Amino acid sequence: MILPSLTAALAFSAVVYGHPETEEERQAQAATLRRIAAHSKRSLANCADSPAAIALKERAVARRAAWADELRVKRGLKTRAERRGPKELEKYLDLSHNETAKGYNLDTPLDVLFGSNASCILVPETIIGPYYVEGESFRTDVTDGEPGVASHLDFQFIDINTCEAVPNLIIDLWHANSTGVYSGVTAELQGGLKTNFGRGIQQTDKDGVVQFSTIFPGHYIGRTNHFHVMSTDNATILSNGTFEGGTVSHIGQVYFDQSLIAEVEKNEPYIRNQQPVTNNRQDEFTGDEATEDYDPFMKYTYLGDGAEEGLLLWLTIGLDITTNYNANVSVASKWHPGGGTDEGGRPKEEEKASFL
Repeated sequence: MILPSLTAALAFSAVVYGHPETEEERQAQAATLRRIAAHSKRSLANCADSPAAIALKERAVARRAAWADELRVKRGLKTRAERRGPKELEKYLDLSHNETAKGYNLDTPLDVLFGSNASCILVPETIIGPYYVEGESFRTDVTDGEPGVASHLDFQFIDINTCEAVPNLIIDLWHANSTGVYSGVTAELQGGLKTNFGRGIQQTDKDGVVQFSTIFPGHYIGRTNHFHVMSTDNATILSNGTFEGGTVSHIGQVYFDQSLIAEVEKNEPYIRNQQPVTNNRQDEFTGDEATEDYDPFMKYTYLGDGAEEGLLLWLTIGLDITTNYNANVSVASKWHPGGGTDEGGRPKEEEKASFL
């Protein structure tokens, strides 16, 4: 049976969409993700070679290259320096997403260096996690003085049915700090309601793009290093610099090569992170994001000679704007200037995992 839309695929398996606990549920969810992937791949195949899709990719290449040079200049680095060089998840764990490790330099054709995943890398939907905070502010830099490896993120959102950019999406980004602590929540060992480092929102431009500056996230008990990303369509932007309402069209988590994590965590203050290390293979949620057609790992390039001098990371996310994931949004707290309010939201599937 060919399902007519991603919405239909998800409706078909609503009972297994949460994080599976039994082998039967895991198999059902895997089948669902494969079905979604197949539908998305067919949709993309129908439009990937269109003039609009090609032009969008060309603009992504130019944008990412220009930002890399701008960041290098700001950090006092040379812009022409040579760069040194059993399951679906395994396919991507064994790939390197390091575009500097291939011996490229800035004379390398830009579509080779920055265009390798500018055309429709897809991330399946996943659980929102226990630490989503509602009411964050529009801002580009979400570092808030937190120490760590500078990380500059370029996310592009495209419609899988048209291969065109999705403008005016509200994009939530949130992540742990270098020692695996989340801001904005009251859970034990977390940052508390008066903090909001590693959190912010932006609206996609005409090319479906948002760019954030932050630090590379640390690991924490039960989880490998990752960013949370959520998109909301048709929201109302408020005068106080946040938004309300709208339809959640994508919930995802994105990951990094284990080699990059290892290099980053050799630095301060990551080496002071006392939480048990969970690598990409051990993290039970990483596999939720990978199918034969989905690569959940961000591409990246060093801004200097190593990770400690900063990173530019990028990913293009395909979504079906007809979907509605509002029921999957669980709010832990609401942010207000100067502090927040505890809402107590914690997804059932993560309660048993005791992620701190």
